[in-house]
Amino acid sequence: MNLMDKVRIRPSKLADRDTLMKMVNEVYEQCEGHIWIAHHQRLTEERFTSYHSNKQLLIAETRDTSVVGCVGMSDCEGNGRELSMLVVKPDCRGQGIGLQLVEHVISTARGEQCEYVRLELLYPSHQPDPWKQKLRKWYESIGFRFARNEDFKLHFPDAIPDLVQEITFSVFEKLLIE
Repeated sequence: MNLMDKVRIRPSKLADRDTLMKMVNEVYEQCEGHIWIAHHQRLTEERFTSYHSNKQLLIAETRDTSVVGCVGMSDCEGNGRELSMLVVKPDCRGQGIGLQLVEHVISTARGEQCEYVRLELLYPSHQPDPWKQKLRKWYESIGFRFARNEDFKLHFPDAIPDLVQEITFSVFEKLLIE
């Protein structure tokens, strides 16, 4: 039995804040540290509070209540849901936890009669990024399709000063209706 069989998905609690901030920021530093200035934080106290108070953050935890992953889930344009900030602790990867989190978002969206689930990938414009290429292939293997590139500056103008290189901001969607 792998770890996925022992993980449950639940809404975030205020008590999760410090654990999640540490986990999310460490993972993003490993995966996107070359894109951002040193010590850039993907999850700040303010962002956690916003996600939590809007019930937009789901937690993957083991039976002993160890937090091993998370995913953001919010409304987006039209009749869709956005999946964001998917993180699984490095020592727990490859056991289906990320897939379980994504499937939970998709199932919730279907239950709410949403037409699609959207996600965004950010990667360097002028150099290959093996981690992001692997992530893109994984998302495509579970039904997400490239939709378009968008202007990052229009979506996140406050983050621009923290970038250290030019980036591509790609949107992927999974249609939920035929």
